[in-house]
Amino acid sequence: MIEEKGTARWREITGFLRTDILQGHYQPGQALPGEAFMADEYATSRPTIRKAIAQLVSEGLLTVAHGRGTFVRARPDRRLITFGSSPAEDLLSPAYDPAAQGWEHVTVPSDIERGNKLPHNQPAPMTAEGEDAEVLGIRRGRVVVYRYAYWQHAKTRHRIHLDSYVIADHIGTVKGEGADRDIDLHVESDNYYAHLEANHGPLRWATSVYTRMPYGDTYADLSMEPVGTPLLIIRRVTLSYDGRPLEFTEIEAPGDRFEASAITGDIGQTGGHVALRV
Repeated sequence: MIEEKGTARWREITGFLRTDILQGHYQPGQALPGEAFMADEYATSRPTIRKAIAQLVSEGLLTVAHGRGTFVRARPDRRLITFGSSPAEDLLSPAYDPAAQGWEHVTVPSDIERGNKLPHNQPAPMTAEGEDAEVLGIRRGRVVVYRYAYWQHAKTRHRIHLDSYVIADHIGTVKGEGADRDIDLHVESDNYYAHLEANHGPLRWATSVYTRMPYGDTYADLSMEPVGTPLLIIRRVTLSYDGRPLEFTEIEAPGDRFEASAITGDIGQTGGHVALRV
């Protein structure tokens, strides 16, 4: 019974603090009172205060600077990634210049660890597994051509990760079996969309947006906060004239730095808020 009361109390304090933060009682960047003060204020123990703070840190509302205190996390100015324009551009084509939209290629920590054995934008055959195979509507183990890149916004210095998966049979001939399997590409990587349009068009695109928590190298590669920041994922699937998936491109972006929106027609002047048109 004592444990249940203690559990209820830290959740209650978490709710009080969350409300104060969201309603602006504590401003972004402002320090919270010390643990001893809050323990006295809420008539509870310091471990209970620490548990409430840890919960709000995991929600992305607070950040702890050891030796300095607990602070309300700043709310950064989110930039917009828009989608819905047609025809879509192949963002992973070597011919595509991200500078046209204010971006530049950047080398990230995981690139260095790999020794740059897989350069940005360069096609690499691999087998489709799990969700990638499901999105393309193919069986697991089928060969796809993979490309990827990291971009950094020239003004904000925020990073995004892009990758693309093309069903290999549409742009080349798969030879061999198992470990000896290889692919003879018939199409240059800067001409994938034109080739797909000529053979399976008119092309259409279906875009979805979702979030998940990052893992692995994503934190360092995208310079994300270590706790509490979700990953915004924009997935654009290239479809044939009869609705069959041919390729898909995904953009991964820090959820506290970017948001996504569908557009139709000319959006006119945006004051620099739009960071990328997909």
